[in-house]
Amino acid sequence: MATSMAMVMAVLHFVKAEDVLNILFMADIGHSRQHAVDLTKPWPMGKSAYEGAFSLYEGLEDFIVNQGAKPTAALIVGDVAYGGGSQLVNNATRDAFQTYLHGQVPVDRVYPVMGNHDIHYLGCSKGEVLTPWLPCYYGTARTAVLSSYEMTFQQWRQNWMMAYPGLEQATLPAKEGEQWLAPLRYNLNLDNRSSVYLIVGLISGVYRTTWNNDTPPVAMDGMGKGGDALECRFLHESLQEGRRQKKSIFVYLTHHFQKACKDWNLISQLDVWITGHKHLFWQSEASGAEMAQELRHFPLRILIGNGGFDEGQDKVVSFGHLREIPYMDGETERVKVHFDIYDTCISGDFLCPSIGVGGPYCWDKCQAMPGGVDGGGGPRKATAGLHSHGFTYDAPRFLPGQRPWLFNKARLLKLGNEDKWLSVGKCPFSELDNCLVPGRKDQAIPVQLFGRGGKLPPKDGPMEAGLALQDSRRSFVVHDTENVMHQGFSFWTPDMWGRGKMSSDDADLFTFVSKDGSWTIKGVTWKETDDDEEYLAFDSSEVMDVLFEENMVYV
Repeated sequence: MATSMAMVMAVLHFVKAEDVLNILFMADIGHSRQHAVDLTKPWPMGKSAYEGAFSLYEGLEDFIVNQGAKPTAALIVGDVAYGGGSQLVNNATRDAFQTYLHGQVPVDRVYPVMGNHDIHYLGCSKGEVLTPWLPCYYGTARTAVLSSYEMTFQQWRQNWMMAYPGLEQATLPAKEGEQWLAPLRYNLNLDNRSSVYLIVGLISGVYRTTWNNDTPPVAMDGMGKGGDALECRFLHESLQEGRRQKKSIFVYLTHHFQKACKDWNLISQLDVWITGHKHLFWQSEASGAEMAQELRHFPLRILIGNGGFDEGQDKVVSFGHLREIPYMDGETERVKVHFDIYDTCISGDFLCPSIGVGGPYCWDKCQAMPGGVDGGGGPRKATAGLHSHGFTYDAPRFLPGQRPWLFNKARLLKLGNEDKWLSVGKCPFSELDNCLVPGRKDQAIPVQLFGRGGKLPPKDGPMEAGLALQDSRRSFVVHDTENVMHQGFSFWTPDMWGRGKMSSDDADLFTFVSKDGSWTIKGVTWKETDDDEEYLAFDSSEVMDVLFEENMVYV
């Protein structure tokens, strides 16, 4: 009887763990309505005092007061009201969060990530490239388009630590020599019951990576001289610390998305990467998609830079809502982490997106949302995204997922009955050299299989997978209108607006079947041109033998 009661209590305790984490996240936020006069400066930064910026705070208030949301923490992924770390701006933004969230998120549970406009008001960009012999200084002091000296590194850092006291309790992973420093680089374990570990890195998006001369080496931006090795070391130590705390899901937050740490072994251990800087929204997953950790290869990416600073690039102002919900899958404890996106302003301007120079922009008017919070510019609500953005990440609760055999490491692939190994070479109908062609074994490109979807394949059943090519591009296989198989967009490549080009929806998926110890692949075949050039072609009806050989070279 006692054992049965203990089991019941354990189940009840597990049920109570629903919504273990409930977090707001956003980036590139402007000013709240009551602080607009104090914080807004002349062009170009006046863009952050438009209705869109105000709508973010009022939409958050609606989310709390009218919709009953109960977040316990908030993450601002860089460019925190564009204040350059000034005491005035930091304190005003801190107070605005307490006002609009009605104290639901305690003052010590709001965490900033450093962006370029958090180093200096102008963002270490406008004009700084014209004076390479000068550092970019901390604060708001400036000439026309250049930063001027205002404060020491220690004063700048203290302004952040005092305004956001939760930084004092942030985890600083073990480091040899000089310690990591919040708010520049730190980790967050927001709940010991949680599977999620937050890693806040430093890729700020500045043009000038040299700051005050008193800046310690450990505070170097990831894109600065030697910053790549620094960011890699930070990631390595953060992952170690998270594993030590028995975390299974790692969320990486940097203001800008750039290839700072070049060690793919570390990058591939990150589950979700959230950035801002580009004043848009974008995600690498299909809206509403679900991804099982055991099938993932590339980190899932979110760009959430449309938080209120308006450059006319997006029709909506948005924030994100992360919810972690445990559940039982048979006898296995797992969690679903929901990344939901809410809009607080849908542009009421005639033309949006548009590019303004000095204004007007897209968010100087917002459509009225009846029943919402009206702070003086019309009612604002948090509405489930105009584009239904968001996705769900599914993972084991405590330890990283055990990947199916085909998905667990990079391999070389021999396709068909002849000695033809999957390689990259010249395309058959163009001058490009990124197509899949047959080659010798020593020419073969390592391939890692990855999946798409929230369900694991049967242990011995057919497996549907895409092919991730393990070269510096870190792309997956796609086919063109002629069914020629080639490398898709690189994981690292943005479009002209700063959004990623790699979308998991674009990946070709193939069916792998095992029988009597041998494997077949369905969906591809070797073809020849009239000039006897061979290439791999997409054909959903074709089946070929495939041999997997472990790649012995580290990639």
